[in-house]
Amino acid sequence: MCRFSSIFSYKSRDVTWFSFFNYSRQFVKCLTTIFIFKKLFFEYKINKIIEMSDKLEILLTVPMILEKNKRSRINIIEQYFTKPNLVSYIKDDYGKCTKGQSMKYLQLSTAVYPLNLCEGYDVHKCKTFMYKKSLDYVLDWVMSPEGRQHVQENIDKTMIFTRRVALTKIMMSPIMPRNEFYNWVLLVSRYNNNLYMCLDKEDEPVPKISVRRYHHMRLGRLLFSEGQRLPPDTTMPTDSNIHYNALHTSSMGKYNFIYSGSVQGIEADEDINDFSDLSSLNACKYVMTKQIYEKLPYDVKLTKYVSWWIYAYLSNCESIYVATKDFKGMVQKPIEHINVRSIPKDFNFNHGFLIGFLHHFLERVEDLMSNIDSLETVYEFDFNTLDNTIHYKIHSGDKSKIFISDDYIKYCR
Repeated sequence: MCRFSSIFSYKSRDVTWFSFFNYSRQFVKCLTTIFIFKKLFFEYKINKIIEMSDKLEILLTVPMILEKNKRSRINIIEQYFTKPNLVSYIKDDYGKCTKGQSMKYLQLSTAVYPLNLCEGYDVHKCKTFMYKKSLDYVLDWVMSPEGRQHVQENIDKTMIFTRRVALTKIMMSPIMPRNEFYNWVLLVSRYNNNLYMCLDKEDEPVPKISVRRYHHMRLGRLLFSEGQRLPPDTTMPTDSNIHYNALHTSSMGKYNFIYSGSVQGIEADEDINDFSDLSSLNACKYVMTKQIYEKLPYDVKLTKYVSWWIYAYLSNCESIYVATKDFKGMVQKPIEHINVRSIPKDFNFNHGFLIGFLHHFLERVEDLMSNIDSLETVYEFDFNTLDNTIHYKIHSGDKSKIFISDDYIKYCR
């Protein structure tokens, strides 16, 4: 022991112990900081959940369904929609809704690279007023002779009146990243055993859209024309007040859906001549164009492709054309063609489970609202990605939450 000690001087031992003490103290301070941070974060998360629980009751915990070979923690049965049937094609021009008498035609061969998706942003015409809200497109059609006949023919099913974007949000819930950006709020009313659903504040006009949101509109302007043999008019400013909508019907399990969603255009050899012929409109090859940043985290990219797949699936759309852009909004490489059928396989997600989750959610909502028979009672469902739960609260007599038009309420009475 003495021989070992004699190797070091008293001074060196003192420095060694001093250094050790210094490092130990810093290590303890570091651990303390981490502990305090974790404690504060935990308390914040608990307080957020308690705060939500004070005003909302829990409906269900959303299972995480990511891969085809993984099962959820609750019994989700795979479901599938029947092929969507287009029942109405509408042009909305500053609130004046008429039957669509024109179509956009995809023109890939005219694209000149690089494409600048920021060009024209300063002259874009933003939505100035809420002309049609929530379910107006759907309910206007339901009140028509064709709509009344469709409802009567499906009297044995629970009718779901909604919009495509609402169905998409619900189905995507099991794969949403844990980020408040992906939270959603859904409003639901029940009348005559049928459900009416829309996202809260989904269509409010904005004085100015972001450059990133504008990229989608600019890409459409660059790639679609007014006629099959006409080039795109790339100089005309884009306008959020003019757009085309399609109404589709489809069935899934015990439910029949009537939902609306925007239409971009088609691939065709000839122009459409008769827009009153619904069989011809259903036979068209509908396409979508999308744009994506070249460098994105995988979970964000997955979320985008799943949402695109659902949009296409519900729109009877077979092809998506994707522009890869840099962070300056420039597209350097040719547009990529994506076969919609290949997306679940390429990104390894089970689309049958996502649709099955929608069915499960609707069953839970039906059970919860089984005693409700009024369009003026609104249930609000909030999906929180942080704790992966859907909560609800009830609005009875709150006119600000009623999303059904007065005309339709009078029609039902």
